[in-house]
Amino acid sequence: MFVKTYDSLIAFYRRLELAVVTLVITLLVTANSFFGRVRMSHENGIACAGRLRIVENQELPPHEFFVPGREFPCRIRHGAASFKDDAKLVVRSASLKFADTRFESPLDILMNTGKAPLFWNARTFAGFMASSIAGKGKYYVPFLRKHPQAEIGGGDSVRRDPDSFGNMVYHTKTVTGFIGKDGIFRYARYRLVPDPWEGNESGLPDDFDRDHPWLQNPDRNEMLTRNYLKNATRAFLSSGGRLCSRLQIQLRDKPVDGTPTPWLSSAVPWDEERFPYRDVATVELDRALSYEESMLTWFHIGNHPASLPIPAARSIDDPHSLNHLRLASVWARRARLLSYKLFGMPQPFPDVRGENEDWIGIPPVHG
Repeated sequence: MFVKTYDSLIAFYRRLELAVVTLVITLLVTANSFFGRVRMSHENGIACAGRLRIVENQELPPHEFFVPGREFPCRIRHGAASFKDDAKLVVRSASLKFADTRFESPLDILMNTGKAPLFWNARTFAGFMASSIAGKGKYYVPFLRKHPQAEIGGGDSVRRDPDSFGNMVYHTKTVTGFIGKDGIFRYARYRLVPDPWEGNESGLPDDFDRDHPWLQNPDRNEMLTRNYLKNATRAFLSSGGRLCSRLQIQLRDKPVDGTPTPWLSSAVPWDEERFPYRDVATVELDRALSYEESMLTWFHIGNHPASLPIPAARSIDDPHSLNHLRLASVWARRARLLSYKLFGMPQPFPDVRGENEDWIGIPPVHG
């Protein structure tokens, strides 16, 4: 009886802790979004629209949403995490919406470059967020020292001077659910790859950048403008070009015997031989949306069918707690759009960049 009561109290405390951390983070990012008229991250981006088609020859368990041959209009927004400069060493993003709308959608999927993450639960996200508030750059170093996995994830995820948003690979950095027509619950991870793709990826960091992911400024003699990727994307699509990609999924069975599941953490990539990526859909983007439409487009993992659920989190150390925070972030998105109505939309970012010597005084992570 005592053990049961103790376990219940511990479970209650962990849920309470998660609720408090979620509330604090949500209040901070919502206030910043409203008063700063900014996104939570990936501020300088471009939204494109086109068509998405579920593949005919599936190697997936039959699924009520991923019906072979089914088509959707779609949007993808590409951006650069944390900074407003395409030529910085940054994590790149691809947010996919199964609809050509600003918000409403049957499914949204959020993806970033790299297989490993900078943070993998609410606790590590809070630490990363504190570093970002302090000033980024050298302020990330204490966080990276405390979490060596974050240093690995940072070096794996950043990209410098890619030639196209369409020549990079994007992964979900959380695990979600997949319930087939057989009623079996499976865990899922997605990625978006170029089509065709021969295994190469543009913008991969060299050894120095991989070992120093916090040194994010453009090269001292950088000739590319801060909007070069967005400008190139708009010009390419305007000239009749198409950005083609394939959405793929990894599936993994849920243990039935209570076996520990450390692999639910995004810090643990799944073996691609045991759990291969399977094609879900082909995506073809044929037009770039205006700056205003891009700013008004937002993505939310709460947009999903019941057969592709978001697993519940139980503590701030639970890997699912990242998606718990993302679900709560809907308030920050609403606050940003409200700020546009009240104070006007921010002006587009200029091509030129000012001096920003972020690398000065940065201590090494090791030593």
